[in-house]
Amino acid sequence: MVLRGLILLLSLAGLLDALYFTLAYYGRVKKARWVPSALCAPESSNCVTVVRTPYARIFGVPNSVLGGVYYLSLIGWTLAGGGGSPAVAATAWLRGTAGLLIVVGVGAVLLGFYLIHALWRVLHLHCPLCYAAHAINAVLLVLLILVLR
Repeated sequence: MVLRGLILLLSLAGLLDALYFTLAYYGRVKKARWVPSALCAPESSNCVTVVRTPYARIFGVPNSVLGGVYYLSLIGWTLAGGGGSPAVAATAWLRGTAGLLIVVGVGAVLLGFYLIHALWRVLHLHCPLCYAAHAINAVLLVLLILVLR
């Protein structure tokens, strides 16, 4: 039950982060007032700059949109009983979905390493909100693995 709550909480945080970056990608927000300056400074900041690079999308789709779908899937899986009691978590559908979510989670973590490398070595930028999303993805992957062990 605790793991389920953590997955839900982190998925919601990741969804908010993905929503911010999606809005920034489509030019709907320059700097959200609710985002502390320590995480993302004014419009010329790395948070807005990052979404304007080729690294901000995969196959033409913004990374944040894909992240949003992933987080919504995790929220739906958790609310459907994933990570709940062993009897519920053992159902074929929830276990199969969890397996798929783990595969996607591994991909998200590997992509995160690549994107952090691109931030540091190629773009020479620092993006705390990007780091937060990558950390959330790594912790979510560990939690999903723990739920299925």
